[in-house]
Amino acid sequence: MRRRTLLQSLAASALAGGPSRAETYPDRPVRVIVPYSPGGPYDQIPRLVADFVARKRGWTATMDNRPGVSGIVGVVAAKLTAPDGYTLVVTSSSTHGSEPALKHPLPYDAYNDLAPIILLAEAPLVLLVRKETKAASVADLIKLIRARPGEIKFSSAGHATQQHLAAVMLLQREGLPADTCVHVPYNGLTPALTALIAGVVDFMIVSTGSAKGFIENGDLRALAITSAERSKKLPDVPAFAELGYPGYRITAWCGLAAPAKTPQAILDSWNAVVNEALADPDMAAKIDLMDYETRGGSAADYTKFFVQDIDNYRKLAEATGITDD
Repeated sequence: MRRRTLLQSLAASALAGGPSRAETYPDRPVRVIVPYSPGGPYDQIPRLVADFVARKRGWTATMDNRPGVSGIVGVVAAKLTAPDGYTLVVTSSSTHGSEPALKHPLPYDAYNDLAPIILLAEAPLVLLVRKETKAASVADLIKLIRARPGEIKFSSAGHATQQHLAAVMLLQREGLPADTCVHVPYNGLTPALTALIAGVVDFMIVSTGSAKGFIENGDLRALAITSAERSKKLPDVPAFAELGYPGYRITAWCGLAAPAKTPQAILDSWNAVVNEALADPDMAAKIDLMDYETRGGSAADYTKFFVQDIDNYRKLAEATGITDD
């Protein structure tokens, strides 16, 4: 009887193809494509997550930095990889936010070429003016812009960056054409912020982390936050939505995805362990030092988030004609 039971068990296992892939996964290191250069938040945050997963699950994940064209190079590399669970990719507010709405044609389908796993972290931007500027509120700044069309300047880290688009959205919401202000793009955030402090430009919308020190010492005045709600970093600064700009949201964020058709069990396993990582107080504290806030949630939550982000940028492009081409 025992022999017959054993043979039946072996036969059933053979018919099922042996142990399931989910039970043996991963049996080698998982590559995480980072579409950006080493050192920035979109590189550091997934590295922190990978370290946590290695400690908790014993899974090894290696970072593969593939910078270029606002993250597009790395996403295309992931798209072309076998969907076996051994390649993941970091997505962002560029690759799955502004670029799908502004760049035509795009060499990947933001909705279908990758399988969403989770939203990792998000950071708001903040509208800043110099302490000498006679604008204590967004309303004051708009009055200044209306009074001096074509004279007020703002800086950014480049055309169609989140900083540029946030300013364009503000003008569009006020019914002002984009050329009402002069956009001065720089090659990076540091020179753009330096230009504001030096008085070369009049305002800027930039990440809270880049500007926090200048706000605290009084060199710059924060007028509004671009996230849906107030930032924990600047709790006294109102969100644009509070000031009569419903639906105004432009943030920097990063997520995690895999090539389309990656087995669902593997996607679910990564979602579970990354949620565990993001809930860890030590992890949250480290990400907080980068001025990002941990997010997490389900893959469906993340999908809803980035679809709305693309839609917001697409509406902005339709209203203003701005593109990234």
